[in-house]
Amino acid sequence: MDRDRNRDPVAVVAPTRASARSAAVFLSQRLGGAVTACSLAGYLASERAPGRIVLCPAGRSLERDVDFLRAARERALWRPPDAIILGAIEGLLGSLPPSASRGRPRPRPVWNTRTALLLEGTVTSERARAALSSDARLWIVEHPRKVRVSRPLLERLRKAGVRWSALDPVTVVAVLASPRLAAARSRWMGLVPAHTPLWIRSGQRS
Repeated sequence: MDRDRNRDPVAVVAPTRASARSAAVFLSQRLGGAVTACSLAGYLASERAPGRIVLCPAGRSLERDVDFLRAARERALWRPPDAIILGAIEGLLGSLPPSASRGRPRPRPVWNTRTALLLEGTVTSERARAALSSDARLWIVEHPRKVRVSRPLLERLRKAGVRWSALDPVTVVAVLASPRLAAARSRWMGLVPAHTPLWIRSGQRS
C-alpha cells in the first residue's frame, strides 16, 4: 500500500516554476508517480493540481527560503475544522471528502466550538468582502485552491481575525531543503505540519 501511495500524483511547489522544474528533476526517482512542477501561485491557481505537495524552497537565501515556507503556511496549509464542526458539516452535506475523513481530528469539548462559515465553491474577493459582514471568523472552504482572493484583501481579512480551514487540506509529503535550511530547522519547523519529512538537496544529484 505504501508503494502505491508513493505513486500518487504530487505537486513539486517552489517559489518559481523554473526552480520547481529543477527540484522535480532531482526528485523524479524518489517520487516515482506523476509529478507536477509549479510555483506556489501557480499551484493555488490550478484546481486540477494534486492535493499532495513537496515544498521546495529555492535554496539561494535562508531568509527567502523561510519566507517561502511562511507564505505556503499562510496561503495553502490550512487545517481541517475540529471534529464537532466537521460532524455538523457532514450532517449538512451528507458526506465529507475522503481526505477529511482520513485525517479527522479527535473530538474536542463543546465549549471549544466556534461559529463557522462554510463557503462552498470558488471564493472570490467579492464573496469574501460580503462574508466579512458575518460574525463568523472561522471560514471553511473546500480546499485552498478554491480561494481567489487578492493579497491585499487576504491581509485585511487576517487583520479582521479571519482564519481559514479546509475540508480537503493540502498534504505536505516533505520539504526539500538545502543543507543550510536544514541546519536552521528550528526557525521554520513550526510552519509545516509536525513530523513532515525533511529531504536534503546537496550539490550532487542522487
